[in-house]
Amino acid sequence: MRRGLSLVVLALVCAEPRPAAAQTETRAAVAEALYRQARDLMAAGKYEEACPKFAESQRLDPATGTLLNLAACHEKQGKLATAWLEYSDAQVAARRDARPDRVEYARDRAQALEPKLSRLTLLFATGADDPTLSIELDGSSVGRAVIGVPTPVDPGAHTVQVTATGKKPWAAKIEIGAAADQQSLTIPQLEDAPPGAEPPSAAATTAPASGGTATPGSRDELGVRPIPTSVYLAGGITLALTAGAGASGLAYLKKRDDFRARMNASDAEARRDSALKYGYLNIGMWAAAAVGAGVTTYLYVTRPAQAASARVVPWAGPECAGVSVTGGF
Repeated sequence: MRRGLSLVVLALVCAEPRPAAAQTETRAAVAEALYRQARDLMAAGKYEEACPKFAESQRLDPATGTLLNLAACHEKQGKLATAWLEYSDAQVAARRDARPDRVEYARDRAQALEPKLSRLTLLFATGADDPTLSIELDGSSVGRAVIGVPTPVDPGAHTVQVTATGKKPWAAKIEIGAAADQQSLTIPQLEDAPPGAEPPSAAATTAPASGGTATPGSRDELGVRPIPTSVYLAGGITLALTAGAGASGLAYLKKRDDFRARMNASDAEARRDSALKYGYLNIGMWAAAAVGAGVTTYLYVTRPAQAASARVVPWAGPECAGVSVTGGF
């Protein structure tokens, strides 16, 4: 029994890295399938369907080639600012990959798009500047440093939302043209909020673009139950144990058949002991896999809830770009 237990524990330790590798291989396989579908769709001119598939492929398994195709797709789609930013990112990735051909291609495409970019410049009216001011462009926090900076944006409707402590929120929409459209929007001095009243957020005062009914705070106030790392770890170990049980079972059957075929040989006893050893190991592995499945299920069912108030949003400027994270964790 002690030898059998030692073998099971050894299997746990040795098999632990395999789930992570298997998950990586699965993500890569899905990413490759999405990439191929997206290329076929883009070749057929179906950019609205192709671009999201390129984006998901890049999310699952980032690759410079995928990023270049995503940029080309967005360029065909008319989202020039997004494409310009992705070409710029591809330059960095291509330099890291030591691919000068891709560096040159991405740089040339970014330079070709730059004169065509439509830009939006946010300005302050007299007395509008406020240290507590918060500015959002299409839901992305851009910060007060964006004032006076011509920011590349994709064509279409854009929403600017402004809030400040003790002030009424302000929001406005502006339509940006398809190419090289230079527009500015002036943020007025915010009105004082009624004494003792807590002003609603600017987002709550703007009607949803889809025309549906907005429920203030409905998404941020809902609790979510994220899957913790312990569930993935327990599930991965369980999968590894199941695979080990299958392998040890096959080994046991082979050893058993070998013993039965040579029962009259001088080493028949040793062959019998070897078959029994694999049989006991197989039983232990299946038992451990069953325990692992139970632990995984328990951890999944009893996982705690937490507030879903975090938001990750991209932003872009003429000289730089980045991602901002807002909300609570």
